[in-house]
Amino acid sequence: MKYETIKSIVLLILVIFSILLTYLLWTYQPNYDTLKESGKTVEEVSLGETKELKNIVRPERLFLHQGDKHFGTFDSFEIEQMMKELSLWGFSEFEDISEMVRNIPSFIYDKNSLEIIFPDIVPLKVYRSALQLPSNEIPKSNFDRIVIDLEPETREGGVVYFISSKEHKVLRARVSASFITNYKERYLSNISENEKYALFEPINRESFPMLRKEPVKMALYKHISEKLPTDKLRDALFSDPNLVSKNYSSFGEEYTDTTTLMSVNYGTNTIRYIKTETDATSKSENLLERSIEFVNSHGGWTDNYRYVGMDESEQFILFRLYDLNGYPIFGDNGVSEILQIWNASEINKYYRSNLVLGSRVEATEINLPSGIAVLEELKKTEDFNLDFLQDITIGYHMTKDTGDTQNSLIHLEPSWYYKYNDEWKRVSSSVNGGEKHGLE
Repeated sequence: MKYETIKSIVLLILVIFSILLTYLLWTYQPNYDTLKESGKTVEEVSLGETKELKNIVRPERLFLHQGDKHFGTFDSFEIEQMMKELSLWGFSEFEDISEMVRNIPSFIYDKNSLEIIFPDIVPLKVYRSALQLPSNEIPKSNFDRIVIDLEPETREGGVVYFISSKEHKVLRARVSASFITNYKERYLSNISENEKYALFEPINRESFPMLRKEPVKMALYKHISEKLPTDKLRDALFSDPNLVSKNYSSFGEEYTDTTTLMSVNYGTNTIRYIKTETDATSKSENLLERSIEFVNSHGGWTDNYRYVGMDESEQFILFRLYDLNGYPIFGDNGVSEILQIWNASEINKYYRSNLVLGSRVEATEINLPSGIAVLEELKKTEDFNLDFLQDITIGYHMTKDTGDTQNSLIHLEPSWYYKYNDEWKRVSSSVNGGEKHGLE
């Protein structure tokens, strides 16, 4: 046999072998046991919903300032419509004008403006996607108010301010004047006839609290309570639930592994999740984003929670329950809140309620006095100092029927609240229309 013939036969065999090997690799299916059967992984656990940042970080109030008249609303639908409009405006030419503004309240009240108020400061870069802001133009800045000047400087140019009242920072941005003009014509031309808006007045032009001028009817709700399934929360929070031990305590249940403790308090209806071995706290610039993502990771938005505040130096962040109309809900022992404290690399402490608002079974109306009347009563309180008053608002007081039944009733009672020296307090029952107990 000739040498060339042998070479050709060998080459043909190699080609056939290569094709066969490729086919076997493509079609080979190893007989793995499923991970679920082997018990070597944790199934994804979801307690409720996941939400985008814009659905958690939301404005709380909307005020229209027109000379000596001030109209305001908490209505969630009205505020959401405004934010949708704002996201279409195309902001540009951001400029820090803080040194030009001596007093922020009077800067806002002395012009015809629309004021959008958030519960606490929000990093502008974090909120960029919600407003469709240009990523290349946004300076590092925080805000808790967006103020729209309703009298554009020219036909071509309108002005919107991003204001941080805590830090006394004012950032000016430009928008097309046509957006402002169109919004005024569509939504603000008959504002005094809009039942969702009420008349307010500022305490003075040097401070922020806006007082409702007239008494208001508010709904009192009752809901059937539901409880978070503790085993699901355990599976969601612990890295390996198979290593977790369960014990009963005088107040409820405790779940532990070598580094973590989760306690469930039946009396207060709260859950505490604590890392017993942690790194030192260090500042994170994305605290708000990773806090929302942490709750999303186990579908922890079981009710209408919203962002209400954070302290970046202490690395803690707070979310509070709101009713569907936009009013905050306050409860004892943090039963209406989600609190997170972070360290350098992971969650350190996670406190939350184990209650979920179920079906509404009853709703009645009660009358609350005006904000002006509430302030006059507060002034009569011993040691009350007006300089420490930061806010006055209507909220809901959340209580639960006694007993540990699965379907106890949750009561949401409207009440006046005031923020005093960074702490929210409930105004006395006598001012709210009930039995006198003093300030609570």
